[in-house]
Amino acid sequence: MPPDLAALQDWMQEAILAASGADARDFVHGDNRLTAEDRIQVYARGYRQRLLECLESEYPLLAALAGPTAFQLFAQGYIAAYPSRSYTLYDFGARFADWLDAARPPGSAQAVEAIPGALARIERTKAEVHRAHGIEGAAPAWPGIDPMIAELLAMAAARRWYRPDSVRLLALPFDFSEMLASGEPVPPRPEPMLLAVARANYRVSCLPLEPWQYDWLALLPGDPAQAVPADARVASWLPFAVAQGLAAAG
Repeated sequence: MPPDLAALQDWMQEAILAASGADARDFVHGDNRLTAEDRIQVYARGYRQRLLECLESEYPLLAALAGPTAFQLFAQGYIAAYPSRSYTLYDFGARFADWLDAARPPGSAQAVEAIPGALARIERTKAEVHRAHGIEGAAPAWPGIDPMIAELLAMAAARRWYRPDSVRLLALPFDFSEMLASGEPVPPRPEPMLLAVARANYRVSCLPLEPWQYDWLALLPGDPAQAVPADARVASWLPFAVAQGLAAAG
């Protein structure tokens, strides 16, 4: 690639990312309809609109709860702070929850201004779990046996468990149970919530947890080779946990 073309591409990329027309006339021809600066702004606006649409797609509940005006302000601030630098747009929204937490006014963890960051953390976690390495492709321990019976046999025989990579645990300052169950932008209750985001049979679920369930899952290793015995108190809950992809036999 000729050096002058590479330099021109670098300049245009930075001009679009910064939405700046500085030096535009040195590189772009304008006319009586659009100046050189106007032409750069066309690309810059299109770039930002595409990123805003990506954030709306990844954070639909937050977009619905905040409303279009507030969400657009969130998105514009985030795009200015963290313009996309990756070849994949999946990476672009990774820091949105952290940015929302850092940008909000000072206050308690359960101040209303903290809701966007907490909700964004759930929605980003769902995207991560969707792409994580799961247990769907694992070979059955007892081929040819009904999956439910095989599951019970695994619980009786293995008694050693690990937490799959397709599980994430969240301790949140708000209770989003109603919103997550209905898929509607229902305001959360200002109460702490323990949540597991897990995938089973390629379906991602958000599962509220009791403190003892959260604690047990948090102690499970992520490596099957380091699987540990089940705690006696989880015995009655274990079939549900396995069926939801929260734990797997090592």
